[in-house]
Amino acid sequence: MAIGACFAAHSLYFLTLAKLEYSFCGTLLSVAVLHLRIRHSPTDWGILAAATLILMAIAVRVEHFPLPVRICCALVGLASLVILATRTLWCKPSEITVPLWALAAAVVLVGSGWILPPFLTWAGQGTPKVLDLYLCSFDASLGFQPSFAMGTLLFKWPILGQISGTFYMGVPIIVTLVYGDRLLQGVRKALPAFLAFFLVAPIGSLFYDLFPALGPVYVFAGSFPVRPLPASLIQHMRLEPLALGGFRNAMPSLHMAWAILGLWYSRGTAWWIRVFAWVFFVFTVISTLGMGEHYLIDLIVAFPFALMIYGVFCSLSGWKDAWRIRAIAFGFAATILWMVLLRFQPSLFWVSPVIPWSLMILTLAATLALKWRVQVASEPAAIPVTPGSVAHLSPEL
Repeated sequence: MAIGACFAAHSLYFLTLAKLEYSFCGTLLSVAVLHLRIRHSPTDWGILAAATLILMAIAVRVEHFPLPVRICCALVGLASLVILATRTLWCKPSEITVPLWALAAAVVLVGSGWILPPFLTWAGQGTPKVLDLYLCSFDASLGFQPSFAMGTLLFKWPILGQISGTFYMGVPIIVTLVYGDRLLQGVRKALPAFLAFFLVAPIGSLFYDLFPALGPVYVFAGSFPVRPLPASLIQHMRLEPLALGGFRNAMPSLHMAWAILGLWYSRGTAWWIRVFAWVFFVFTVISTLGMGEHYLIDLIVAFPFALMIYGVFCSLSGWKDAWRIRAIAFGFAATILWMVLLRFQPSLFWVSPVIPWSLMILTLAATLALKWRVQVASEPAAIPVTPGSVAHLSPEL
């Protein structure tokens, strides 16, 4: 493993990829976050620092390759991956559980980062046309165009755009941070989060085929975000599929789904992780809209989609729990129903702004209510209650 890491650090291909691909850098850095969450002693920090310096010394010798921040972050993650694997191999059988599950998550995470882009490219070949105009029509029926409004804000405040972009590319960070903390509490609490976080992408890609879309920045190109189409023009515009290239990954927003699941699964973790989950959630909303990667309706549909995922992998409540079944059924049905309405009844939303706003609010309210019911059903099995204590349950996002 160490030899492989040294070879990667000496590879021009690896260094170029780490320099150019934000997502690749973020994925590797998240491995370091997971590593330091489960083992954060000064010794571990020192070992990671030493291993990183060795990899940096190797990398800098590659044709005098410069080491910007992104490459350094990637090398930190690569060093953590080696250390996690080494600790797993050499730890005592009685202590192997946590490092083994951490290593499994790290390998799956890095592997998915390699597999997902070509998979989305392959899936896009089966859907040569996208349905962005239908999503654009819905957003405009709200009385304003959220993506263009948020994009304009980021255009005026570049520093906010840079921060938002960092959060957008840093999805693996919230995943490993929350998962690592739950892993310290026991595999039984971590396993549902592990399955939910890492199966969101393959399950979500199936929905991409049902409603392929790109995002406004790809459809409107140079017009985004400063020159939105007038609402009157959009209302009477002929809606039809467009033949455009690119990843079909707008509907529903998986970035938003990860942020929602990160917030839900952060319940019971350290307070600062909970705070970070909220910050990540807020900046995910800002970045997905402001960067033009998604429409507002993509983010709304991500809620019932996330509820479906949460219900499927909420093993603590058991399959006999009626609320768990209802949550899964509602999440799936609401996701599909939104796609049907957006595709075949776009004129419905233009009757009055009250209709789209009401449907969005009802979707959010029903999602959060069902999520709370599933949470209540699972907590007695997950949280021990001592005699005389009272478990206070409250609905949370």
